[in-house]
Amino acid sequence: MELSLKELKKGFSPDQDFLLEIPELTIRKGELFGIIGQSGCGKTTLLRIIAGLLTPDKGKVFLQGKDVTSIPSERRGIAMVFQQDRLFPYMNIIDNVAFGLKMKGISKKERYVRSSEFLSSLGLQGYEKRYPLELSGGQRQRVSLARALVMNPSLVLMDEPFSALDPNLRKEMRDLVLDLHEKYGMTTLFVTHDREEAFYLFQRMAIIVNGRVTEKGIPRQLYEHPSKVETAAFLGIENIFQGTFYEDTFSSDKFLIPIKGFKKKGRTGYLIIRPELIELVNNPEENARDIMNGMISQISYSQGILHLRIETPGGVSFHLVDTDKQNDLHKGDPVRFRIPDRDIIFLPEERG
Repeated sequence: MELSLKELKKGFSPDQDFLLEIPELTIRKGELFGIIGQSGCGKTTLLRIIAGLLTPDKGKVFLQGKDVTSIPSERRGIAMVFQQDRLFPYMNIIDNVAFGLKMKGISKKERYVRSSEFLSSLGLQGYEKRYPLELSGGQRQRVSLARALVMNPSLVLMDEPFSALDPNLRKEMRDLVLDLHEKYGMTTLFVTHDREEAFYLFQRMAIIVNGRVTEKGIPRQLYEHPSKVETAAFLGIENIFQGTFYEDTFSSDKFLIPIKGFKKKGRTGYLIIRPELIELVNNPEENARDIMNGMISQISYSQGILHLRIETPGGVSFHLVDTDKQNDLHKGDPVRFRIPDRDIIFLPEERG
C-alpha cells in the first residue's frame, strides 16, 4: 500500500513554537522506509497523523491514492508498534495477539489459528498461554509485532520499538524485522533516532530536523553524498569546515588544505570530509604539501576500529578512524595525516 503525504502542517498552540511541515513524502508499496531525527523533531507526531490519532492543521494523507485524512484511525487499515509493548497484562499471549481479530468479528477458531501462525513465525510457539509479565522485553515486543501483523494491515508504523532493549536484543529484533519484511512484504514506516539502526534497516529514509525533511534517499548515498550540511552532521560526519576555495586550495580561518582536482575559485561554502577517508602517514621521511601535523587529543576503541580526535597547532580538530592493527596509538601522541583528494564534498553556501 503506497503512502503519500501532501502539504502537511501541524502546529502546537498557543505559541506555535513547534511546527511539523512536510510538503511531500511518498513511501512506496512494500517498502521499508525510515524517518530519522533527534528527539523532539516531529517523528512521532508525523506517525500519529498518518495513523489518524492526530489531525493535521493542513494537508492530506493518501493511502494508495485515496484521501484518508478524515477517516477514523480504526478504518485506515494501519497497525502501529510502539516503543512500549502496550500488551493487556490480564490476557495471555494468544488472546493479546487475537484481540484485534476479535474486534473485527473473526471466529474464535480462525483468530486462534492465525495468531498461532504468527507467534510461531516469531519464535514464540509454546508461549501462547503465558502472560506478558512472564516474558522478557524482547519477547513482549515480538508479541506486539505479531499483534500488528496478524491484522494484515495495509501499512505498519513502528515508533522506535526497540530503543528500550539491550544492544544484543536490538540486533536480534532488527534481523527479525528484515526477515518479516522479506516474508510478508508489508509497507513499513519505521522511525528512530539511531543512525546505526537506520543504516541497518532502511531501504530509503528521510531525515527530519526541527519538523522539516532536510533530505531523503538511500542511506549509503545520503552518508557518502549529502547535499545538505545538516544531513552530514546528523549522520555523524564531524569534519565540516566553512571556508573558501582558491583554485585547488581550501582556506578556512585557521588552515589551508591543498585538494587536487577542485577548481572552485572564490566559492565559499562547507568542506565535508568523511572520517574514514583521512589517512595516517606513518613514513617519517614522507614529506608533501598535503600532509598535516597534529596530536591525538581523544582516542576510543569500538569493535576493531580506533576513533581518533586530532588537534592541529592551529586549533582545528579532525575526527578520523583507523583500522590498522599495527598502529600503537595513545592519547597525546604526535601524528601526521593526509586529507584525501577524492570523495570529499564541497557544498556551496546557500544564499537567502
